[in-house]
Amino acid sequence: MLWKSSLGVCAVVVLGCMTLAGVQRAAASDPGALPAPSLANTASRPHLDAATTAPVQLGVPHPGPAPLLLSTTELVVPSDLRLMIFAPHPDDETLGAGGLVQRVLARGGTVRVVFVTNGDAYVDGVRRAVQRAQTSTADFIEYGKRRHDEAARALSHLGLTPADAVFLGFPDDGIDDLWAGHWSVRRPYTSPYTRFDRPPYQDSLRRDVEYAGADLQGEITATLRRFKPDWILMPDPRDRHPDHCTTGVFVLDALRKLRQEGDGPFAQTTVLTYLVHYPDYPATPRWMREIEGAGVGGSPTAGRALSATRWLSFPLNASELAGKSQAIAEYQSQVQVMNPFLKQFLGAYELFGRLDAAQVASVPAEYAARFRR
Repeated sequence: MLWKSSLGVCAVVVLGCMTLAGVQRAAASDPGALPAPSLANTASRPHLDAATTAPVQLGVPHPGPAPLLLSTTELVVPSDLRLMIFAPHPDDETLGAGGLVQRVLARGGTVRVVFVTNGDAYVDGVRRAVQRAQTSTADFIEYGKRRHDEAARALSHLGLTPADAVFLGFPDDGIDDLWAGHWSVRRPYTSPYTRFDRPPYQDSLRRDVEYAGADLQGEITATLRRFKPDWILMPDPRDRHPDHCTTGVFVLDALRKLRQEGDGPFAQTTVLTYLVHYPDYPATPRWMREIEGAGVGGSPTAGRALSATRWLSFPLNASELAGKSQAIAEYQSQVQVMNPFLKQFLGAYELFGRLDAAQVASVPAEYAARFRR
């Protein structure tokens, strides 16, 4: 069973911003506990919506803003589950599902995390790292290596090993470009940050692929075939960050084609989504009203199909919350620039959308049609 409801009806639960009393007291004196900015009017590029506050060590969960209530069903993790998580950038897997990862492992399951990019195009983060305004391509590549290493350390706090991570090395701040204008390998995309048109990192799964939509879809398809997950967790297509929403569409498109080809293991695969960049999420309940009817990346495309998404709550226990906090703290390249934003995700619940078979089939098809593909 994938979810449950109390006494046959949806349970009203506190989501996102409520943490455990013991760690609330420990976090109360944290000077970095500042209100995070709304994402509604910010640029939808890698973490440009972050608060540029003084760096603060993120070591314990933060009580966050006032609790918000949502009537929803509760996600239940079966034993021996195979979970594959797609993260556009290192840290998204922990923000969205750090607690879920630990629960799956505790119940004898297996988790694989696929990092689509190394997060190397975060200009403000690179400038802070090199302590100068002028940056070079080498600076961006070095930053991508740093985020790779941070991810390995973060995953260890969730119970994973380096062997449980797959780094594809595709272009940060460019995943939407691959879908919309650089699908063919005959016209690959060149990152304006690294100046590469293919993965520049030794630890990437393959370095002979092009920065092209067809090659990214091929890599996603191959990872799915190798792992054969029971559950796929991916960025919600309505996320306002282009890398996030388009990663979600790429995953859906790969799964759609696997199902069309009659690949048996994928006929029953459960598809869950998570949000990171959405107006008011997770700070206030306004996002719940705003997301109703929203389409891919804030566009109207596939809005009707996505409106049928079911939301599932996942309450964390004290150990899972602590592990998630420790994992986020490993992302010092991000903590130093957006500490308040990250702390919003240290709530007592994680929240996931569930997509049905009709959505898996229709959302990528509609988004491809938008670009006449």
